[in-house]
Amino acid sequence: GQERLLVTARDITERKLAEQTLHKLSEAVEQSANAILITDVDGNIEYVNPKFTELTGYPLAEVLGKNPRVLHSGEHPAEFYEHMWQTIKSGKVWQGEFHNRRKDGSLYWEDTTIVPIFDPAGEITNFIANKEDITLQRALETAEREQRQLAEALLDTVTALNGTLKLDEVLDRILENL
Repeated sequence: GQERLLVTARDITERKLAEQTLHKLSEAVEQSANAILITDVDGNIEYVNPKFTELTGYPLAEVLGKNPRVLHSGEHPAEFYEHMWQTIKSGKVWQGEFHNRRKDGSLYWEDTTIVPIFDPAGEITNFIANKEDITLQRALETAEREQRQLAEALLDTVTALNGTLKLDEVLDRILENL
């Protein structure tokens, strides 16, 4: 007998590169500074990253299979959500701001972009929401607006003081501005 050796070789370079890319993308989502939420086409949550849990107080185990409406504050009208769903179900990207409620009941603002994900046949399979906490920005904008209104009221009061020396008119103007 003659001995024979059969060697089969398969180039797995492409698969290894795909695995490395998938690993990088997975780490990017896990380490993202923004909350990331992935749902199926019906809006049932399939994945949330650690930043989502940090922002909302909800770990994946508590929201898995649930709809993101668990976060609703009740402050947006139904039409707001209808428009969002019409946009993403039609395959378009939706961007807007939500005033949502954390697990502990506290409210927060988030700037959200929702992107539909398509399979090779062009059918929507998932939605990915990228959520940035803008609570502090909104609070600063509100404080700035209030300070501007106060400055305008003070300017009006000073103008009234310069225009008259009648105490009752000045007091009326001050009360009006307050």
